[in-house]
Amino acid sequence: MSDVDAMPPAPKMPPRAVVCGFCGHPYIQPCTAETEAACPNMIWLRSAAQQSTRHHYIPQFYLRRWAGEDDKVCELSRPHKNIYRQRVYPIQTGFKDRLYEKPGVPKSIAQQVEDKFMSPVDNFAAKALDVIEVDVEKTWNDAERRSAWSLFLMSLMMRMPEDVAALTEVVEDDWKRDLPQLREKYAANRKPDDPETIEEFIEKKDPEYIGRWVMNDLPELAHHEGIGQLLNAMRWCVVVTPDDAPPFLTSDRPLFMSKTFSEAECYLTLPIGPHRLFVATNTEETERKFKDWPPKELAQEVNSQVAKQAVKYVYGLDHSELGFFDKLMSTDRPPRLMERLRDRRREKDASA
Repeated sequence: MSDVDAMPPAPKMPPRAVVCGFCGHPYIQPCTAETEAACPNMIWLRSAAQQSTRHHYIPQFYLRRWAGEDDKVCELSRPHKNIYRQRVYPIQTGFKDRLYEKPGVPKSIAQQVEDKFMSPVDNFAAKALDVIEVDVEKTWNDAERRSAWSLFLMSLMMRMPEDVAALTEVVEDDWKRDLPQLREKYAANRKPDDPETIEEFIEKKDPEYIGRWVMNDLPELAHHEGIGQLLNAMRWCVVVTPDDAPPFLTSDRPLFMSKTFSEAECYLTLPIGPHRLFVATNTEETERKFKDWPPKELAQEVNSQVAKQAVKYVYGLDHSELGFFDKLMSTDRPPRLMERLRDRRREKDASA
């Protein structure tokens, strides 16, 4: 017997762990919804804190700036013909349950967009705003806070329920456009026991793929590098109005953008308190216009914009602006950024 024959067999090496494309954790085999109960990663995650399913498209830190001594804000709405007003806590308004939920994945990771993206965006923005309203010029040399605030502004352009709906339509349009090619590939590679069509295959294997695709795309779009750079390059200021001026209102669509970023006259406004207005402009001339604007006229103009583009709610310190709200609520809501993207892509596909 040779020395080689006398050697004990080499120990069998355990399989190498890989990152599961479904749940995003190191795992021997990719997990599915069916195997979630037996997945060690999922068992460990289920012992973690409960994930949020109440998703605020209007962040609580932002609305608290209009809270009174009772910690509530005045909410104005028109669910039917008449105006309805009530005082609510910020946690009670400006939300839609499971708005950013990722479907077709284990429950323990279904709320990742909210927990891992939206919540951090809001937390960092709250800290950035503390600096901005005290001395906005400090952000010129504070790339972290400046980027955090720009990201928050971008999120306000893309996080609303109608934005999610429009993005879903974009994804569905892309799917329909590519379907003929996908059908050919599926037919060429179809196994005998596979469903006859790719539509049947997807419905059987992954019926939630559209919703998951949307939630995968949303954080990437809200973190758009090009838009972020344009926002960072704009001139920022905070206009403070005196106590005797009409207070600024806000709404469930509080960010106003006048033109496209490339136009010199473009400006963005966002009320950040009853007597504070954040303004971003491309030129010193436009910035000076806001600073020199008589406070009463400025408040009327901003409140008009806020009320016109509101969808369900307008917020304020009290209901003193009830008549103003009644005349302008949702009378001139401009298309959202995601809606414009959807429409442009449809026009391009139609002309192709």
